[in-house]
Amino acid sequence: MSEPEKTENTGLYLRLLGLAAVVAFAVMAGLWLGHWSVPEENPTFPRNAGEPAAVAQQGAAAQAVAPEDPSAPPLYFHARMDSMEDWNTVSQEAALAAEAGINRVIVPVTLAWTAGEPGEDVLAKLKRFVEVNPRAAFLLQVDMNPSAAWIEAHPSEAMVVDGAAQPLPSPASQQWLEDGRTALNTLLESVEGSEVSRRIMGYVICGLMEDRWLMPAAGDRSEVFRQGFRDWLMRRYPSEEALAEAWGRPGMKAGEVTLPEHPGAPDTGRVFVRLPEEQPLADLLRCVSEITGDALAAFVSHTAGTSVISPLLLAPYGHSLEPSPNMAGHFALGNLLESDLDGVLSPVSYTDRGLGGAGGYMGPVHSLLLRGKTWVVLDDTRTGMARDPETGAFTRMRGLRAEDIFDVQRRNFAAALVHGLGLAWSDPLAEGWLLDKEQWRVFAKMREIYTDHRPPPMTDPAAAAEGAGPGLVVVVDEASRFYQLCDTPLNTLLLAGGRDAALRAGLSVQFALLQDVLEGNIGPAPVWLFLNAFSLDGTARRQLRARFAQEQSCAVWLYAPGYFNGEASVENISDITGMRVRAFDGPAQGGSVFGLSGQYLPQDAPFGAAAQWNPLFYIEDEDADLLASYQASGRGSVAVKTMPEGWTSVFIAEPGVTPALLAEILRILEEPLYAPPGDANYFDALYAGGGLLSVHAGQAGKRAVSLGEYCDVQDLFDPAIGWVQKESFILPLRTGETRLFSVKPMARQAI
Repeated sequence: MSEPEKTENTGLYLRLLGLAAVVAFAVMAGLWLGHWSVPEENPTFPRNAGEPAAVAQQGAAAQAVAPEDPSAPPLYFHARMDSMEDWNTVSQEAALAAEAGINRVIVPVTLAWTAGEPGEDVLAKLKRFVEVNPRAAFLLQVDMNPSAAWIEAHPSEAMVVDGAAQPLPSPASQQWLEDGRTALNTLLESVEGSEVSRRIMGYVICGLMEDRWLMPAAGDRSEVFRQGFRDWLMRRYPSEEALAEAWGRPGMKAGEVTLPEHPGAPDTGRVFVRLPEEQPLADLLRCVSEITGDALAAFVSHTAGTSVISPLLLAPYGHSLEPSPNMAGHFALGNLLESDLDGVLSPVSYTDRGLGGAGGYMGPVHSLLLRGKTWVVLDDTRTGMARDPETGAFTRMRGLRAEDIFDVQRRNFAAALVHGLGLAWSDPLAEGWLLDKEQWRVFAKMREIYTDHRPPPMTDPAAAAEGAGPGLVVVVDEASRFYQLCDTPLNTLLLAGGRDAALRAGLSVQFALLQDVLEGNIGPAPVWLFLNAFSLDGTARRQLRARFAQEQSCAVWLYAPGYFNGEASVENISDITGMRVRAFDGPAQGGSVFGLSGQYLPQDAPFGAAAQWNPLFYIEDEDADLLASYQASGRGSVAVKTMPEGWTSVFIAEPGVTPALLAEILRILEEPLYAPPGDANYFDALYAGGGLLSVHAGQAGKRAVSLGEYCDVQDLFDPAIGWVQKESFILPLRTGETRLFSVKPMARQAI
């Protein structure tokens, strides 16, 4: 990127899309595409189910076949089974997976929690898979939620939500952790000392709500959690006196700690906690995530230390880019980055995941990749395949085009491939979603593509040689969530909306935690997009400014960067943005108009969330170039300013950013975009990096694709399509169509 000069009135256009329509579409798409199903208590295959004769006769021959090579593409088949009837469906899907060369299987298993429970015969279940696919290798998805019998025997260790005991453990329960370790020992001894041991790749450690380590929005109000909160506070504060002072309760003893009341779901009229009087609530929000993360880490560490196979250890955690409540418990991934956890598993984002959608990641994938860890995307797309009640045959629902389903799956595959992530195709309810031969032929082609075009890992020096550096790094901060009262409305705009805007802006994007930016682990990058950096102390602000000056890069700030430093102050925002920023007196109306005429947004185009926000900020700086202003007040809402040290600051005071706005800013900064402006701007979902480029069309039409240099281009889904020595090309697409290209610059080929 060229060093940005002072911006003239020729280019910056901001358009924040209407949020209501986006949220409505996202909800409908999420319902269609499914979710990680909540496990049942009944064992998958009870010990008294018996071994079919065919399995017993063929077992020895199947076991003699070697499992898949560990170096094969990280592509998996996943299905949940709760009965032998489910197995009848899943076994057919597993056979289709084997034909497609997908030999890695994620198998949900339950543990035996009490002496009187028969438990699940995990070994028998795995042998059944081996009979279907002699090359099968397994990730065991371990449900750490205890049985109903355990909850009945330990009622004080269960969650309490809204006054009612839940069939789930409190994450603060030491009894649960102790008994869970014992149950894990039994599982590991059973499978790792058996004839299937060489087929065990590792474990996916699951627990709490939806088996995804989620906590209820209302919080756990059990006594065991109150005690856990008390103990956590004594670790966080140096003394009882320091705790009492922070909470404004002189003389308070640790034993007098109570769980602060959460005010429910405040709307945009009160976004943040008030410090210091609401410090107890901020502490509680942080504690929920850290205690949840600690429980997960305890099980992961125990498994790593007990297993004899050096297992791959994954967990569905760290989904910080989702608009979930801040009480969800998922915001301590940063504490686990140096732990025994080898990676994260997550569904495709439940926001904007349907046909034409962005299909974004749930969390900061590159914070794991840069450490040599992994991220596995769970593709639980609803395919429309279902059993005909009259014939018993599996067919696709009327009105659904198979090609549309395949294009969504191609987009999800491209999102994984471009950054070297894993991908698991899932039938989460064993309802035959994947019982379609044509679909598995598509997956077989994907496996072939992954084998031939797997990018080098971020830790490999060859990654830089492949030109894998991002044009934009999107930065999310876990700790800033602990200062919010308003969660889902704001998180939908800033986190999910900001992530999806980046994926639609037309360039290569990476996603990382703020701590990795501060520690210098990620980057360099020409542009940084800070979604929710609400909490930045003086040291952090100095570190960021020094880094931007050294790299001569640009920082794009959203809403309230650095607002908290002990207490909240608008002066902190002025300090980090380098602009004179003011706060409206009380609630103020959001919603802006763009002030210039540009190539992605017309002049006077409205954008922003037209709601009452408190706080809401505006820009009042004669040295900054104003790009947009609030419709209601005329105050500045978006501005750009070049700092004396050579870096550029862009402040978007509106709580959100759209693809059009972000694309305009990037154009002004002279950052090359794959999607140049034209008569029609499509803002397609785009994944790029490692010599790969994927486009998923938001709507039908012809769009230009600009490569920035002469390249050989090959369509990987259709080998008949390609271009030689092209700097740009025209790409006609139908709505929802996905294309994936190999892009080889001519200059690099000549070296």
